[in-house]
Amino acid sequence: TLAAARALAAAQNAVSAADSAATAADTEQRERLDEQGFESAAAVVAAHLDAERRTAMEAGLRAHDDAVAAATATLSEPELAGLPSEEVELEESEAAVQLARAARDEALARRATLTAHAASLSELVDTVATALAASAELIGRHEVVARLAATVKGDAPNDRRMRLESFVLAAELEEIVAAANARLHQMSGGRYLLEHDDAVGYRSTQSGLGLAILDSHTGAQRPTHSLSGGETFLASLALALGLAEVVTGRAGGITLDTLFIDEGFGSLDAETLEIAMTTLDGLRTGGRTIGLISHVEAMKEQIHASLQVAVSEQGWSTISQQAG
Repeated sequence: TLAAARALAAAQNAVSAADSAATAADTEQRERLDEQGFESAAAVVAAHLDAERRTAMEAGLRAHDDAVAAATATLSEPELAGLPSEEVELEESEAAVQLARAARDEALARRATLTAHAASLSELVDTVATALAASAELIGRHEVVARLAATVKGDAPNDRRMRLESFVLAAELEEIVAAANARLHQMSGGRYLLEHDDAVGYRSTQSGLGLAILDSHTGAQRPTHSLSGGETFLASLALALGLAEVVTGRAGGITLDTLFIDEGFGSLDAETLEIAMTTLDGLRTGGRTIGLISHVEAMKEQIHASLQVAVSEQGWSTISQQAG
C-alpha cells in the first residue's frame, strides 16, 4: 500500500511537471507565432514550403539583392550625385516612349514601302539600261542628225550662227554686191563700196545677210545706217540694179526690160538727184524701160514721158498722159 501511494505521488508529480512543461511550451509557441505573424501552428504547417519552392524563392531573393546592388552602384556614380531623392514621375516619359515607338513603327513601315519602290525602280533602271544599250547605234545616229539639224538651223555648234537658208542667200548676196559695186563706185565718185558682212549679230543673233560700207576716205568699214539719205538711196539703187543683173544672168540671158522705182527722190539734193537720173538714163538708153514714181517737180524736166494721177473733187482719181 505504501509503495502504491508513493507511485501515485510520483505520477501526480510527473503530471504536474508535464502540465507545467506543456503550459510553458504553449506560451513559447504563442510567442513565436506572434513574432512570425502566424495565427496558429496549423498556419505554420500550411506555410511550410517544399525544397523546390524554397530554391525558387531563394533565387528570386538573390536576383532582387543583385538588382538592388546594381541600382545602388549606379546611383552612387559621381555624375548622378545631384539627383533628387524623391521618386520621379514616369507618366510623361512613358507617353513619350509610346510616341517614339509609334514613330518608329511608322518609319519602319515607310522604309519597307520605300524598299519595295527602290526595288521596282532598280528593275526599271536595268530595263532602261538594257534598252539604251540595244539602241546605242540609233542614239549615235540621232546625235549626228541632231548636230546637223542644229548646224543647219544656225544653233550651236554653228559658230557663225548662220542658217542654211542664210548661207545660200549669202552666196547670192555676195554676187549681187559685186554687181552693185560696179555702179555704186561710179555713182559715189569712187568713195563707197558695199561689203557682205556675215559677222555674228548683237547678243549672238543669227547672221549671214548683213551689209556694210567700205569708205575709201577713211579706209575703214562702217555700218549702212551711217550713210546720209542721198547716199542710202544711191546704195539701194545700186543694189537693185545689181540684183537685176544677177537675175538676168541666172535666167539664161533673159533680160529684165522694165524697172520701177517708187519714191525715194524727195530726200535727194540736186547733185545726188542728178547722179541718180544720169544712172537711170543710162539704163534707158541701153534699151530698158524705167518707171519712176515721184512728186519731185525737178524730175519732170528730165522725164520724156509721164502719167499724171490727180484726185478729182468727187474723190476718184484721173490719169493723164504727157509726152516729152
